[in-house]
Amino acid sequence: MLRKFKYYCLRLLRIKKSDHVVALGSVLGFLHCWFPTFIVGLPISLLLTRLLRGNLAACVIFSTIGSFTWPGLFYLNYKVGFWLNRLVGAPAANHPAHMALAPPVTHKVGHFASFGHLGMNFLIGSIVNSIVFSLIGYFVIRFILNRYRPTLITKLKSQGKGVRRSLSVG
Repeated sequence: MLRKFKYYCLRLLRIKKSDHVVALGSVLGFLHCWFPTFIVGLPISLLLTRLLRGNLAACVIFSTIGSFTWPGLFYLNYKVGFWLNRLVGAPAANHPAHMALAPPVTHKVGHFASFGHLGMNFLIGSIVNSIVFSLIGYFVIRFILNRYRPTLITKLKSQGKGVRRSLSVG
Protein backbone atom coordinates (compact mmCIF):
# COMPACT_ATOMS: atom_id res chain seq x y z
CA MET A 1 0.00 0.00 0.00
CA LEU A 2 2.84 2.38 0.85
CA ARG A 3 4.52 1.50 -2.42
CA LYS A 4 1.38 2.42 -4.39
CA PHE A 5 1.11 5.68 -2.48
CA LYS A 6 4.71 6.56 -3.41
CA TYR A 7 3.99 5.63 -7.01
CA TYR A 8 0.98 7.94 -7.20
CA CYS A 9 2.89 10.74 -5.47
CA LEU A 10 5.63 10.35 -8.07
CA ARG A 11 3.02 10.46 -10.85
CA LEU A 12 1.53 13.58 -9.30
CA LEU A 13 4.92 15.28 -9.15
CA ARG A 14 5.74 14.34 -12.75
CA ILE A 15 2.66 16.04 -14.18
CA LYS A 16 3.99 18.56 -16.67
CA LYS A 17 1.14 21.03 -16.36
CA SER A 18 1.48 24.27 -14.43
CA ASP A 19 1.46 24.38 -10.66
CA HIS A 20 -1.89 26.18 -10.75
CA VAL A 21 -3.59 23.38 -12.71
CA VAL A 22 -2.25 20.63 -10.44
CA ALA A 23 -3.04 22.53 -7.22
CA LEU A 24 -6.55 23.30 -8.47
CA GLY A 25 -7.17 19.65 -9.33
CA SER A 26 -5.86 18.58 -5.93
CA VAL A 27 -8.06 20.97 -3.98
CA LEU A 28 -11.16 20.19 -6.04
CA GLY A 29 -10.53 16.47 -5.60
CA PHE A 30 -10.45 16.86 -1.83
CA LEU A 31 -13.36 19.32 -1.68
CA HIS A 32 -16.15 16.73 -1.62
CA CYS A 33 -14.59 14.99 1.39
CA TRP A 34 -15.77 17.79 3.69
CA PHE A 35 -19.41 16.96 2.93
CA PRO A 36 -21.38 13.69 3.24
CA THR A 37 -21.53 13.05 -0.51
CA PHE A 38 -20.41 9.39 -0.31
CA ILE A 39 -20.84 7.75 -3.77
CA VAL A 40 -21.45 10.91 -5.81
CA GLY A 41 -18.47 12.79 -4.35
CA LEU A 42 -15.86 11.73 -6.90
CA PRO A 43 -18.07 12.43 -9.95
CA ILE A 44 -18.89 15.87 -8.52
CA SER A 45 -15.19 16.58 -8.00
CA LEU A 46 -14.31 15.35 -11.49
CA LEU A 47 -17.02 17.54 -13.01
CA LEU A 48 -15.84 20.61 -11.08
CA THR A 49 -12.24 19.89 -12.02
CA ARG A 50 -13.16 19.53 -15.68
CA LEU A 51 -15.22 22.77 -15.62
CA LEU A 52 -12.47 24.76 -13.88
CA ARG A 53 -9.72 23.13 -15.98
CA GLY A 54 -7.81 21.49 -13.16
CA ASN A 55 -5.79 18.30 -13.44
CA LEU A 56 -7.96 15.17 -13.34
CA ALA A 57 -5.18 12.85 -12.10
CA ALA A 58 -4.51 15.13 -9.12
CA CYS A 59 -8.25 15.24 -8.48
CA VAL A 60 -8.51 11.45 -8.31
CA ILE A 61 -5.40 11.09 -6.13
CA PHE A 62 -6.58 13.64 -3.56
CA SER A 63 -10.12 12.28 -3.65
CA THR A 64 -8.71 8.87 -2.76
CA ILE A 65 -6.70 10.34 0.10
CA GLY A 66 -9.81 12.15 1.32
CA SER A 67 -11.86 8.97 1.31
CA PHE A 68 -9.65 7.62 4.10
CA THR A 69 -9.75 10.81 6.17
CA TRP A 70 -13.47 11.60 6.15
CA PRO A 71 -14.25 10.41 9.70
CA GLY A 72 -11.73 12.88 11.09
CA LEU A 73 -12.97 15.59 8.75
CA PHE A 74 -16.57 15.06 9.84
CA TYR A 75 -15.57 15.33 13.50
CA LEU A 76 -13.63 18.52 12.71
CA ASN A 77 -16.68 19.89 10.86
CA TYR A 78 -18.90 19.33 13.87
CA LYS A 79 -16.41 20.85 16.31
CA VAL A 80 -15.78 23.96 14.19
CA GLY A 81 -19.53 24.41 13.63
CA PHE A 82 -20.21 24.00 17.35
CA TRP A 83 -17.49 26.50 18.21
CA LEU A 84 -18.76 29.05 15.68
CA ASN A 85 -22.36 28.54 16.79
CA ARG A 86 -21.37 29.19 20.39
CA LEU A 87 -19.28 32.19 19.41
CA VAL A 88 -21.89 33.86 17.22
CA GLY A 89 -25.22 32.20 18.10
CA ALA A 90 -27.82 33.05 20.69
CA PRO A 91 -27.98 31.17 24.01
CA ALA A 92 -29.59 27.75 23.81
CA ALA A 93 -33.28 27.29 24.61
CA ASN A 94 -32.44 25.18 27.67
CA HIS A 95 -30.23 27.93 29.09
CA PRO A 96 -30.96 28.54 32.84
CA ALA A 97 -32.38 31.98 32.07
CA HIS A 98 -35.10 30.41 29.90
CA MET A 99 -35.83 27.41 32.15
CA ALA A 100 -37.92 29.33 34.65
CA LEU A 101 -40.33 30.32 31.87
CA ALA A 102 -40.74 26.92 30.22
CA PRO A 103 -42.99 24.19 31.63
CA PRO A 104 -41.34 20.78 32.22
CA VAL A 105 -43.00 19.11 29.19
CA THR A 106 -41.54 21.60 26.71
CA HIS A 107 -38.15 21.11 28.32
CA LYS A 108 -38.24 17.43 27.30
CA VAL A 109 -39.39 18.27 23.79
CA GLY A 110 -36.62 20.87 23.57
CA HIS A 111 -34.13 18.14 24.45
CA PHE A 112 -35.00 16.19 21.30
CA ALA A 113 -34.99 19.39 19.24
CA SER A 114 -31.31 19.79 20.11
CA PHE A 115 -30.51 17.03 17.60
CA GLY A 116 -31.24 19.62 14.91
CA HIS A 117 -28.30 21.65 16.18
CA LEU A 118 -25.99 18.75 15.41
CA GLY A 119 -26.84 19.02 11.72
CA MET A 120 -26.57 22.80 11.71
CA ASN A 121 -23.21 22.67 13.48
CA PHE A 122 -21.99 20.11 10.96
CA LEU A 123 -23.20 22.15 7.98
CA ILE A 124 -21.64 25.38 9.23
CA GLY A 125 -18.38 23.57 10.01
CA SER A 126 -18.27 21.88 6.59
CA ILE A 127 -18.79 25.13 4.72
CA VAL A 128 -16.20 27.02 6.75
CA ASN A 129 -13.65 24.17 6.70
CA SER A 130 -14.02 23.53 2.98
CA ILE A 131 -13.44 27.20 2.15
CA VAL A 132 -10.56 27.77 4.57
CA PHE A 133 -8.71 24.51 3.97
CA SER A 134 -9.22 24.69 0.19
CA LEU A 135 -7.61 28.11 0.07
CA ILE A 136 -4.76 27.05 2.35
CA GLY A 137 -4.32 23.76 0.49
CA TYR A 138 -4.21 25.46 -2.90
CA PHE A 139 -1.42 27.81 -1.90
CA VAL A 140 0.55 25.16 0.02
CA ILE A 141 0.40 22.64 -2.84
CA ARG A 142 1.30 25.30 -5.38
CA PHE A 143 4.26 26.43 -3.25
CA ILE A 144 5.50 22.85 -2.79
CA LEU A 145 5.22 22.08 -6.49
CA ASN A 146 6.89 25.32 -7.47
CA ARG A 147 9.76 25.08 -5.01
CA TYR A 148 10.39 21.39 -4.30
CA ARG A 149 9.14 19.38 -7.29
CA PRO A 150 12.58 18.32 -8.68
CA THR A 151 13.94 17.51 -5.22
CA LEU A 152 10.91 15.40 -4.29
CA ILE A 153 11.02 13.51 -7.59
CA THR A 154 14.67 12.50 -7.10
CA LYS A 155 14.03 11.58 -3.47
CA LEU A 156 11.05 9.36 -4.32
CA LYS A 157 12.96 7.77 -7.19
CA SER A 158 15.94 6.93 -4.96
CA GLN A 159 13.68 5.41 -2.30
CA GLY A 160 11.98 3.28 -4.94
CA LYS A 161 15.31 1.97 -6.24
CA GLY A 162 16.33 0.89 -2.75
CA VAL A 163 13.10 -1.05 -2.37
CA ARG A 164 13.55 -2.73 -5.76
CA ARG A 165 17.15 -3.71 -4.95
CA SER A 166 16.20 -5.23 -1.61
CA LEU A 167 13.37 -7.19 -3.25
CA SER A 168 15.59 -8.53 -6.05
CA VAL A 169 18.37 -9.62 -3.64
CA GLY A 170 16.02 -11.49 -1.28
